[in-house]
Amino acid sequence: MSLLQDLQEAVGSANVQTDSQALAPLLVDNRNRFFGQVLCACFPASTEEVARVMAICHRHAALVFTQGGNTGNCAAATPVVSEADARRSVLISLRRMRSIERVDPLNDTMTVEAGAILQDVRDAAEDHGRLFPVSLAAQGSCTIGGLLSTNAGGVHVVRYGNMREQCLGLEVVLSDGRVLDMLRGLRKDNTGYDLKHLFIGSEGTLGVITRAQLKLSPLPVARSVYVLAFSRLSAAGNVFNALHTLFGPQLSAFELMHVDTIRMVARELPQIPIGFDLSAPWYVLVECEYNDTRQAERLQSAALSVLENLLEDGTLSDATLAQSEAQCEALWRVRESIPSAHKHAGGNVKHDISVQRNDLADFVETTNARLQSRFDWIAPSVFGHFGDGNLHYNMGVREGFDRRLCFDHEEAIHAIVYDAVKRFNGSVAAEHGVGRLKTRLLNDVKSPEELHLMRLVKRVFDPDNRLNPGAVIDLKESIACDD
Repeated sequence: MSLLQDLQEAVGSANVQTDSQALAPLLVDNRNRFFGQVLCACFPASTEEVARVMAICHRHAALVFTQGGNTGNCAAATPVVSEADARRSVLISLRRMRSIERVDPLNDTMTVEAGAILQDVRDAAEDHGRLFPVSLAAQGSCTIGGLLSTNAGGVHVVRYGNMREQCLGLEVVLSDGRVLDMLRGLRKDNTGYDLKHLFIGSEGTLGVITRAQLKLSPLPVARSVYVLAFSRLSAAGNVFNALHTLFGPQLSAFELMHVDTIRMVARELPQIPIGFDLSAPWYVLVECEYNDTRQAERLQSAALSVLENLLEDGTLSDATLAQSEAQCEALWRVRESIPSAHKHAGGNVKHDISVQRNDLADFVETTNARLQSRFDWIAPSVFGHFGDGNLHYNMGVREGFDRRLCFDHEEAIHAIVYDAVKRFNGSVAAEHGVGRLKTRLLNDVKSPEELHLMRLVKRVFDPDNRLNPGAVIDLKESIACDD
């Protein structure tokens, strides 16, 4: 039988889509920059069905692309192939695999299917008095499998870590249809290589993640949210050190925002109240979470003293403290609305980069200067997760200039930014992944030995380069030790 007939038999004809109109939303990336083509899309409902699909694709030498919520920014879930390869390309959508199978409050774990929506996972944890701490703007549509495939972080990495830290076990279907069961849920298991970590961050290039056992945390009973203003970016490090020393593990978020970025939110999304004066060039949104009310009262009181000292010595120029849960939400809404405001304004040239915290101010100031000396129209929009060194370092266009200028000069902007990232020994892909967008950049930021070993790993799990070809690692380059 043909590839299409075999797939229809495996999961049912109703769950194999070939209609071009129905396929269209699945074949374009989240930023509308990449467009793909496939023979069909399959919608399996279980690990067993995924295994059957993968075995069929193996038998027919088909290319396989896996998709969750399709919310990524680097086109890892978009099947960009030639017309010839499209006739043997299959998109596996996990939208029917959204079950939250089990919550175990004693072990602080949750077992979910890979298509589970992040917001549903967070809600289910809260229903059991627990917290799943990963939080980001797309949490109403992104999936656990997609988050694991890019090792996503979000706004609370400074306390809880990336998805890698939130995953205790995985189930993965390999390229030939075999199921690799690593759903142990153990916090201590030193029995050799921890294979699950190979699949976390692999963006569908080594196998299909079908289920995960996630780690839960105690649900905080209270929180404090502050917006702090300062005139020099270098002051952010002093503020972070002071608050990190005071709050320790209770410091859950330390989010940097430039004033022009906040003004863009006010301009593009006037329904979002800002809630604080925009009289300084730099702001941080700080969140602290508490596990009991006495701890909250003690640390909040101590924080007021620390902030007063920072205001008196000139480190801070202003401080806004949320007085209620509603105000906490309102302040967070400003930060979370930045990506939507960018999109509403016509977009910009994006960079998801990271450097060490102690280099962050120097990176921004020197790179801004280089860009502005080259392009008199450029408008940096800088925001992100200072606490873990991850910046969304985006370049738009000043008012009065053609909005398309940044895209006309995209390659030149990238060259300046990524050269700076390399000089600061940073990363060109902090939390959005590599996808198809950044594969060539790995040659600049990884050593030949690292790239060599990455290609060897890829060939072990996907010797025919059928799983998400073109994403993360380029197998077209030779591996010297193959001889």
